[in-house]
Amino acid sequence: MSKAKPKSKQKLYVLDTNVFISDPDCMAMFDDNIIVVPDIVIEELDHNKDALGEKGYNARRALRNFEKFRKQKTEEGMRTANGGMIRVVENGSMKLLPKGWEPIPDNLILATALSLTEEKGMPVIVVSKDTAVRFKADRLKLIAEDYRHEMVDDDYLLYNGRNEGMVSAAEMEHFMAHGTLDANVVVTEIGTPLPLKENEFVILRTYDDNGSVLGQMKGGLIHKLSYDNSRPCGITPRNVAQHFAIEALMAPASQIPLVILKGSAGTAKTFLTLACGIEQCKTRQIYRRMTITRANVEFDKDIGALPGDETSKVGPLLRGCMDNLELLADGKNVTKAGGKEEMVQEKVRSLIDDGYISTEALGFLRGRSLTRQILYVDEAQNTTISQMKGILTRVGSDTKLVLAGDLNQIDNPRLNKYNNGLAYALKLMAGDPLCCVVGFRDEETTRSELAARVASLIS
Repeated sequence: MSKAKPKSKQKLYVLDTNVFISDPDCMAMFDDNIIVVPDIVIEELDHNKDALGEKGYNARRALRNFEKFRKQKTEEGMRTANGGMIRVVENGSMKLLPKGWEPIPDNLILATALSLTEEKGMPVIVVSKDTAVRFKADRLKLIAEDYRHEMVDDDYLLYNGRNEGMVSAAEMEHFMAHGTLDANVVVTEIGTPLPLKENEFVILRTYDDNGSVLGQMKGGLIHKLSYDNSRPCGITPRNVAQHFAIEALMAPASQIPLVILKGSAGTAKTFLTLACGIEQCKTRQIYRRMTITRANVEFDKDIGALPGDETSKVGPLLRGCMDNLELLADGKNVTKAGGKEEMVQEKVRSLIDDGYISTEALGFLRGRSLTRQILYVDEAQNTTISQMKGILTRVGSDTKLVLAGDLNQIDNPRLNKYNNGLAYALKLMAGDPLCCVVGFRDEETTRSELAARVASLIS
């Protein structure tokens, strides 16, 4: 009988308050290691529990988690389900820090880590989402890490939901005649099998490059697009990505309840989503309404605390969506003078007044279950992972969720391309039978020549 492997040496993680604010369930993410929480962290969480918005919500949730663990307390500390230990300890002495450092919470956390380094004789690691804290930890010769549990690898971020494959002339003929093709016969340019995820789009070409056709991977077969001839609100797709986006957006929620559109500004993500939304809500009566929301990038402010009704609060955040609604209402005539402009505004107002379009603050979705509607989250890259978890679990029956954003354009100062809600959704759902991803390339922008040129120069 083989001997059991020896238990690896435990590590001791000292957590900063911002880790709990980012992920209130973080204490379950450190395997069988020891988690140390300085007193000042508990004080900061208590101070933030009444804060508006997500910060207050996560602080309260973190404190509730401490209460759960407290009931399992032993002389050594509070035991976790993974066999680890949580210890709340006295703040370290400021005498351990360089002269002149102030007794602020960040420094007290670092002092605690230093005191543990001297006492415990095991690897001590400071975990903080604050770059300055990690920098100061380096100065003190402490090991410091960002909280990486929520970090998304580049492989997920680079996935665009589309590929190109080669087939023989006979196979192409079969596909055109029957509408399906065994995915195993599709190869790369060098003849190797083409790896395709479920619901991934594909551009099929023949070896002699005699034309191409668009398809989608479903259940081991490549299928012809079901909505390739659809023209929602009279819109004609201008490029391949727009063909794929319309296919994903027009597919019923029973088949594809989640669509993720990723790409730079000007690729018509919002325009196409609104066009397909109006087509399915007003014209085809498939959904009751389309609800549009967007993250408030002022992370510490709850939009509910602002003056005015909900529409006036959310309106400025969704001005871009309103501009696209005006374009859909009257196409190229939007900029014409006089009565024509008033008619456009009236068409947009009627969409809202008749209940086909509604706008809501992201925070107002918490605790609700949305049924038989389209929920469109604009600028989803500015949502936190906690917010995205809430969004994904709010989708009720017969509801379609559309997430759109640009991972290279993040306005929330506490987020980056690896730890935002859109990146999390990609990691969680890309390749899932219930999800369809469409990535727009920079050359597929519909912006003016000037805007596209400036964007390329400053990128």
